[in-house]
Amino acid sequence: MKILYLVTKDDVGGAQKYVRDLAEEFTKSGHETKIITGGNKGVRFLSNKLRPHFLFANDWLALAELFFLLKKERPDIVHLNSSKAGVIGAVAAKLAGVKKVIFTAHGWVFNPDNDLNFAKRKLYILLHKIAARFQDKIINVSEYDKKLAIRHQVGEEKKLITVYNGLDWKNLRFLDRRTARKTIATLSQSGSDQGIWIGSIGRLVSEKSYHDFINAAALVKNPEAKFFIIGDGYLKDRLTKVIKKRGLENRFFILPGLAPAAPYLKAFDIFLLSSIKEGLPYTLLEAMAAGVPVITTRVGGMPEIVDGRGLVMQPQQPDELARAIDFYLKNKEKAQYFAKEGQLFLKEQLNLAKMVEQTKTAYLS
Repeated sequence: MKILYLVTKDDVGGAQKYVRDLAEEFTKSGHETKIITGGNKGVRFLSNKLRPHFLFANDWLALAELFFLLKKERPDIVHLNSSKAGVIGAVAAKLAGVKKVIFTAHGWVFNPDNDLNFAKRKLYILLHKIAARFQDKIINVSEYDKKLAIRHQVGEEKKLITVYNGLDWKNLRFLDRRTARKTIATLSQSGSDQGIWIGSIGRLVSEKSYHDFINAAALVKNPEAKFFIIGDGYLKDRLTKVIKKRGLENRFFILPGLAPAAPYLKAFDIFLLSSIKEGLPYTLLEAMAAGVPVITTRVGGMPEIVDGRGLVMQPQQPDELARAIDFYLKNKEKAQYFAKEGQLFLKEQLNLAKMVEQTKTAYLS
């Protein structure tokens, strides 16, 4: 069968990794696959930005582009990823006569922790309700997201399924701690590669709420601890100002040019995500696979994976994040216990083979 994957953005992120992994695995199984993204290299007018001016002209143009593309490609299955692709792509696929339309919600945009006003939240819910009429299956990457969709009556309950993201354990590669630290210390100009390191990997965007991580760092009791974010994004300059404001210039470092970042995870004593919106982030899974103790916020599907295998704190509470860091630094045996439990759980439950098999079932049902 021919499977066409559509994802709104062509940057580096969880949805993009998910699409690449599925496309590679289904190609190995003898299926024809193709990945289409929004932007200049794909569907030019497809963008996550909400542009109400000119009666949403960009979205109508994206719909037309997708319709003609799908008529040309004639896929058996269109698998949509992220909100805008999920809405516009669903309508275009049905108009083009595609037999099966699948949508994966990588964390619903109307998540109550996301920073949206009432009108925008209601608009996004309405748009997804309309799109669900044209979607045959809606894959959620966590039970939390599935329950959220049911609560808001996004689509028929029989359409909604949960398929957790999975890692390809055979091809996971992590640098040893010493090598990873030397590289990070050199690139960040952070001085010594010794001591306590707390790190994160992610795009510097509002959903990651990294200002909470920075404010937490200022509250951590150990004055020698260093903090790192590997990632880039539109908030880089603003976050740099917050670091300076908190007097952390010599202890908190942002590394925008280190990609892929996952191989460097063993450099960290603790991995932290301060997000206010998530589905089930690959960076979290990779950190647990690397055997690093993790701290996350109680957002999206993260608690389903981390509870009992790490520390889960309330979002937008820097003092709680600082308390979690201090707990790990004081209770190193407990931190290592959580890390081992997380690693074992991931190997057994969140592997790529399982994700592909469950996705295949959705394709064929």
